[in-house]
Amino acid sequence: MQFTDLLSLPVTGEMVAGRTACLLAIGDGANPCAAQLAATSAGDLAHSSGEMSVYFGLPVLTLPYPILVNSLMSERNTRFDQLSLFGWLEDNAILEPRAEIVGLTPLAEDPVLFVRDLDLDRPPECYVMARPARWLRVAGVVIARRDHAGAPAMLNPADGALSALEVSLPASLQPLAASLRAEVASGGELRLVLRARRRGTDPAIMALCDGWRVLARAARFMLSGPAWDAPEQARRLFRLDAPRRW
Repeated sequence: MQFTDLLSLPVTGEMVAGRTACLLAIGDGANPCAAQLAATSAGDLAHSSGEMSVYFGLPVLTLPYPILVNSLMSERNTRFDQLSLFGWLEDNAILEPRAEIVGLTPLAEDPVLFVRDLDLDRPPECYVMARPARWLRVAGVVIARRDHAGAPAMLNPADGALSALEVSLPASLQPLAASLRAEVASGGELRLVLRARRRGTDPAIMALCDGWRVLARAARFMLSGPAWDAPEQARRLFRLDAPRRW
């Protein structure tokens, strides 16, 4: 198995990278937002643009690093190889502790792990491979919009995922994003709202929806304009230079 076989979310935007973590910026104001943050960092933050792959990990009770997920095999021998498996875990981890997690550690090891080996009291973890053997934890996502005139605002996981979909989905899929937001605003849980649509929606589109939902559980999301009033606030909130555990 290769790292390219792992479940991932393609993100097109900006990345500001610190020593151990990175901040992603998306939206029509992402480039100036990220450039300003990097420019005011005394040179210890690197700014890059383009498409990156975000990989999804689960914390392991007996390891200092996560298992980056490829698939899951349930106790009933049902294989899950889409990002919807994170929703399956939320529903079934207690019921099927011997379900097997298939994936790689960041060190390219492929341990035999079961759901019972995971620390599911902690949220998922998400990483970008900045270069071979160098993994950066995704500490946060800034949704930078030129039409946002207020102060930067932290978003709850559901709002963060929906806001990311609104700026990343093409115009033809904006009705889907609006419909998802309306259902959540009416009291629906995003995980269940997505489940209800899964059968009749293109799997590629569902993968994007599932990916942003899991990423919003793993990292902080912020809505901002294209400029930072206080770039040091971003560094404090997202801890791009936090000590590495492994």
